[in-house]
Amino acid sequence: RKSECPKELEPEDRRAPVHVNLMRREEKCPEREKPKVSFQGVGRTLGATSSVVAPDSSPVPVQTGVAAAAAPSPCLVIDETAPTTSIQIRLTDGTRLVGKFNHHHTVNDIRAFIDSSRPGAPVNYQLQTMGFPPTPLADLAQTIQQAGLANSVVLQKF
Repeated sequence: RKSECPKELEPEDRRAPVHVNLMRREEKCPEREKPKVSFQGVGRTLGATSSVVAPDSSPVPVQTGVAAAAAPSPCLVIDETAPTTSIQIRLTDGTRLVGKFNHHHTVNDIRAFIDSSRPGAPVNYQLQTMGFPPTPLADLAQTIQQAGLANSVVLQKF
């Protein structure tokens, strides 16, 4: 109406004519599509058991991934004033446990921790250190500090 050009459309030469055509549209702008998020859900491993739902029962959850803060063994007492360490235990079924131990705890205490977190599981397994070559932990009376297991990964093997 005032024949003024918006600053965004002004040419370098102010004497040059500017033609602006406006079109009125009565439709609404389409909403933007939400970005798709990849890798959602639960990870599965080959050979893992799945939950089976019976018609008149509730689903049985399958525990996968890291078992966060598994209930410690009642016989395992952690002294917070003494040096503590976390040990990740990779079980044969693919799950991982993270246990908190003192440096004076033994390999047998690690076995007791595994046995208490998996009641009814077979106990004829062997523990070995992660690394190359894997070292079997045959001496059950060896402390975590003596075995060099502080902040390490221990594998369960049958």
